[in-house]
Amino acid sequence: MSTTSYIPNGRTSLIKRGNASLQVQTEYAYRPYPRLTTTISNNGQVVHKIEKKLDRPIESFEEQTRVETIMKQQHGEILAIIREDSSITRAQPLEPEASEPQAPPIEITFRDRLKEIPGVGQVFHLNVDGSFATRASAETFRQEHKVIFENLNELLGVFPMNSGATSNRDRGVLEIERDSLYLISCGDEMFFLTVGPTDADIVYEKAIKEVLDDFYREW
Repeated sequence: MSTTSYIPNGRTSLIKRGNASLQVQTEYAYRPYPRLTTTISNNGQVVHKIEKKLDRPIESFEEQTRVETIMKQQHGEILAIIREDSSITRAQPLEPEASEPQAPPIEITFRDRLKEIPGVGQVFHLNVDGSFATRASAETFRQEHKVIFENLNELLGVFPMNSGATSNRDRGVLEIERDSLYLISCGDEMFFLTVGPTDADIVYEKAIKEVLDDFYREW
C-alpha cells in the first residue's frame, strides 16, 4: 500500500477563555515531509503552530497505531499548557519543551529494509512454524502461488528447525523462481518476497542476503 493508505485520525479540541475560543487541532501530514502539527487558533486566527517531524512516512498499520499514540500525547501536552497559561490568546512562541514533545522513533523493521531494494513487490510474513501472519496474506499467496502453497512444508525444510529452548530456523535466502520469488528465513520468522520488473541491475539473492546479514548484525 502507498503512504496515503495509512493516515492516523486527527484530534480537535475547543477551549473557551472569556471572549476567546481556542481551537486546538493535531494532525498528520506526509508532504512535503512527514510530521505531526498542532495548530492553535483564536476565533479562526492561527496564533501558534507546533510541529514534530517524523523520521519517515507511515507505511504500515502498526506504525499508524504508534503514531496515533504519539499524536494523542502531543495534543494532550499542548492542551495542558494552554490551560495553565492564561496569556495564550495571541501569537507568541511556546516554551521549547512544549513545542517539541519527545516521541520514540519509528522502528525500522526487516520488512522495511526489504522494501528498500528496487523492484521488490509483495512481502509475505510467516511465523517460524511456517504459518502466515494473517489469514488475508495466506489467501493472497495461495491464489498467486498455488503449487508452492500446497507444498509449503517441504519447502520450509530447506531451513531446518534448530534444537533448543527457543524455536528458530537456520537463516538464509532461497531463490524459488528466478528474479521473481524468494523465501527468506530470519531465524525466528520467515518471509516470501516477490520481485517485479525494474531497470536496476540487481542480483536479488545477493541483495537480500546482504540486507539479512546487515539487519541482524545491528542486533
